[in-house]
Amino acid sequence: MNLRVCGDCHSVFKFISEIIQQEIILRDPYRFYHSAVESALAVPHEISPNLDDFVRIKIGMQSVMQAGLLKEGLCSVQDESAGLVVSIVDPQSGESIIDCCAAPGGKTLFMAAQLSGQGAVSAIDINKGRLRILKETAKLQNVDNVVTTVDADLRTFADQNQDKSNKVLLDAPCSGLGVLSKRPDLRWNRRWEDMEQLKALQDDLLDAASMLVKPGGVLVYSTCSIDPGENEERVAAFLLRHPEFCVDPVDSYVPADFVTEHGFYSSNPVKHSIDGAFAARLVRSS
Repeated sequence: MNLRVCGDCHSVFKFISEIIQQEIILRDPYRFYHSAVESALAVPHEISPNLDDFVRIKIGMQSVMQAGLLKEGLCSVQDESAGLVVSIVDPQSGESIIDCCAAPGGKTLFMAAQLSGQGAVSAIDINKGRLRILKETAKLQNVDNVVTTVDADLRTFADQNQDKSNKVLLDAPCSGLGVLSKRPDLRWNRRWEDMEQLKALQDDLLDAASMLVKPGGVLVYSTCSIDPGENEERVAAFLLRHPEFCVDPVDSYVPADFVTEHGFYSSNPVKHSIDGAFAARLVRSS
């Protein structure tokens, strides 16, 4: 299981110092956070080799919860595969970003944290209840000043919205074949007809998401699937329909071990010991 440090590191230090009842001297923020999780809370951990603000824990989640780190919004449970997708979006301070199928909001909140209070993330989803939780969590993690929730179908929203954004993330509904270790029921709940409908939906959502990207802007398409039919094939079909977009290889954003021969991101549960996922970074011509 992975934990991500959220929001202001100084808040984490203050909170943990109260737990261990001694003053903390700030030197290396993330390295201290990692050691604090282990020493103050007695939770063995491993620093992620892929993302600075992620730690891996196998046991001790109960201690983290009892200490209040999750409740206080000082850390969150998030798989590294999702964090690497955010690395590919590469949020920069001052940018406008749209997260198209945002709920439950892990990527939204991570992107918002990268903006350092300058910029905006619009989180679009059709599930009002999950958007409400996302909004509450954004406040808890002190990023509500840059997060706006939008209750809408992406396809309708794109048709009606004239504003364009610097970056658009479409984490599309998918088969979930990359997370079978967490959702083994998915093995038996997918039919061929379902998969074909899913691919058609992915195409529709990609078309809609592309309408929201500024000239020169970035569209990131991602899934938690390892099926080429939902990944590379969807991107290839999209590029045929939208020659104004081209692939921007992800090798500048994630470790080389995750980069495919076509410049996409791909994580493998067996090879990388994280969830399976895919992402393509597409740039719109100016």
